[in-house]
Amino acid sequence: MSHVRGLFDFTKSNFTNTIHQEVYPAIAPTRPELSQDGRAILISGGGNGLGYNIAQAFVRAAAHTVVIIGRRFDVLVEARSRLEAETKAADTNTQIIARACDLTDRAQVDALWKELNDVLGIVVDVFIANAAKPAQPKRILEAGTDDIWSQLEVNAKAPLYLTEKFCSQPGKRQKFIVNVSSGSIHYYTHPGTAARPGATLSKMTGTLLFQLIAMETPHEELQVISYHPGLLWNEYFESLGLPREKFNNSELAAAFAVWAASKEAAFLHGRFAWASWDVEELATGETREQIDEDPYFLRSTIAPLKRGNRA
Repeated sequence: MSHVRGLFDFTKSNFTNTIHQEVYPAIAPTRPELSQDGRAILISGGGNGLGYNIAQAFVRAAAHTVVIIGRRFDVLVEARSRLEAETKAADTNTQIIARACDLTDRAQVDALWKELNDVLGIVVDVFIANAAKPAQPKRILEAGTDDIWSQLEVNAKAPLYLTEKFCSQPGKRQKFIVNVSSGSIHYYTHPGTAARPGATLSKMTGTLLFQLIAMETPHEELQVISYHPGLLWNEYFESLGLPREKFNNSELAAAFAVWAASKEAAFLHGRFAWASWDVEELATGETREQIDEDPYFLRSTIAPLKRGNRA
């Protein structure tokens, strides 16, 4: 239990002077400058948890279409019903599509994209890479190759194939990828994450993957941003009797995803951020200068090295 309680460290940061706990005006999905009008959004793991909250946020941002995918169709059907009610309440007329898809099965992924592009005539503008495989508290060699590889299949290989299909769609409109990562990738000695090294390994691999894709692609074509959503409440934490108020706000994390899929966030292309950081501070002053001048700043690297030298 002590290592679980230690996870609350992942709710804390001092990277910007202002650390947010609630949605604030700059990233509010209803802000006109962040409107997703005319866009189609694909959210993996969109039937529950943060994925569902992200779908809600894009509905509020007036997205034309929100496609939620996951493995459990019953969960997706319920989520679709609630999102359709949200659409009516927000008066956005967002089309909600729910499709069951095992992201590790290429045939199912191919069928999904064929239906979206060829049958429904939908070209996806924003891909939210949110699906993840939970890890048991086991050391790497205890878990074994098959278990660790299964985590890499979901957290790295599947997002890569989805991205490949996403980027091969017809048309030349700018596309956006928002990768829901984890703070564990830069805090893996922490007892709470050291207990699940497979999750850290696979999430770090997936995040580095997106950073490398971003390096190869101008943001005007494909904007890619990874972020730590915070420590979010779920059924597992509820079963442990942990107080909900100590956790980060999932609506804040969802709103950050909408902002990250906007042109305002272009300066973070290929970078990693926390949902709680103040985006207006990130965009200005010394932090912005470091982002613009240091190619390793807010990216996966080996501290404190920079090109083989002490940073």
